[in-house]
Amino acid sequence: MKKIYINYWVICLMFVGLFSCSNDDDQTLFSETPAERIAQRNSELQSLLLSQDQGYKGVYFSKNDEFGGFTFYMKFNANGTVQMTSDFNSETAIQSSSYEVRSGTTTELVFTTRNHIQKLSETSGARLAGFRGSSVFQYFTNDNGVITFRDIRNRDTATLILEPTGFTDFTTESVVKAEASLAQRQNLLSTPTTSVFQLLRIENASGTSNFNLNYNPENLYASPRITLDDGSVTEFNFGIAFKEDGLIISPALEFEGETYTEFIYDETSSSYISTVNDTTASILFGNEPAFISRDIESLAQLGPTGFLYRPRLGSNPLTSIGHDAMLQEISNNFDTGGFGAWTVREYQLVIDFNSDNCDTFLFMQLERTADQVRFRAFYCFERGTINDRKLFLNYTGPISGPGVDPILAGNTAFFEPLVMPLIDFFNSSEGLIYTNEGGFSSTLFNFSNSAGTFTSIENPAIRVYGLWFG
Repeated sequence: MKKIYINYWVICLMFVGLFSCSNDDDQTLFSETPAERIAQRNSELQSLLLSQDQGYKGVYFSKNDEFGGFTFYMKFNANGTVQMTSDFNSETAIQSSSYEVRSGTTTELVFTTRNHIQKLSETSGARLAGFRGSSVFQYFTNDNGVITFRDIRNRDTATLILEPTGFTDFTTESVVKAEASLAQRQNLLSTPTTSVFQLLRIENASGTSNFNLNYNPENLYASPRITLDDGSVTEFNFGIAFKEDGLIISPALEFEGETYTEFIYDETSSSYISTVNDTTASILFGNEPAFISRDIESLAQLGPTGFLYRPRLGSNPLTSIGHDAMLQEISNNFDTGGFGAWTVREYQLVIDFNSDNCDTFLFMQLERTADQVRFRAFYCFERGTINDRKLFLNYTGPISGPGVDPILAGNTAFFEPLVMPLIDFFNSSEGLIYTNEGGFSSTLFNFSNSAGTFTSIENPAIRVYGLWFG
């Protein structure tokens, strides 16, 4: 037992020796005190902000998992003021406000009075918290004069990056640049002549991959996605900030080993293009969607059934402005023809996949504005056919023949050249793409009736949303 105790004390002495031999107990990791380090960091940021007499260009993503970003131009002054403009909205005039560099949990840049950057925190439409912006930014890095900040409220999803403008006249050039980047937003919005199919297209050695862009212009946010027949889904998500010659996305798009962040606008193709290592990512308006579903095949199982478009039921954003322009063209045809003001009150497309005896037809109700008298017209098509997941309808002419009301037949024939834009829409030589959109929903009503869209491949700017009956 005595021997055991002796060995125990020897082991203890060995441990004491191990932990007492070090002679660097007085060594310090930093030569400055914590207060001195913070002051030095603050001074560093202050000097950086004042080092550019023509200011900085900033791109601020306030929450890149929900919103896009905005471009700012800021000129910091030694008296604690900052001059600022942005592309947040059309109010691009330079404003002056106060800022300070201070110590919080770390060195912070704080915009202490209202300026353009506070617009991201204000109520905007249905967004009660705006774009969830902040006025307090943590100083993160300085990379050769490019300063990165983290938004203190959304640290993991928000960044403010400042880089020197390179201007010679901040007051003039900053506003011009802000207005140019604001104008770039229009290039991602549909017009009466642009396709309703917005795509993200990636081209590399493996081939071409297309994704439906699913762009939300209110939030400046995109969720490119493709869903295949087997139900598999590939999806990306990123916010978009526009600049004077293109756009920036955040988070960056990573695809098959390449990373895409900055896109330049190409006027020739009306697309945004990012080229990385002989690969290309493009944001564009395409002639077809990334993937055509089998939704059209379900219509063949319904038998004769009708598709109704009636403006009085309210609007839905799936009806394109190109479609509305087409109906306006019909009204213009009446007016320029000397018939006064007319409107398309509603139309119905009845599809039969088995009969050619005008069992597939387009019914239109037209209204003369002067006396609100309504007129009917029927236009015949051959039976509907489906090929390559597209619907094909072949127009045969106005309704006619024995048993047809002669007044109806006469009106239908008379109206034909005036309403031809709508007939041509359904008579698309390249077919129609149909999508099933569930129950009917509009700004005025919600019905249990099935709803869907038709889009012309021949003119993909025209898409109509309506409900099924019968």
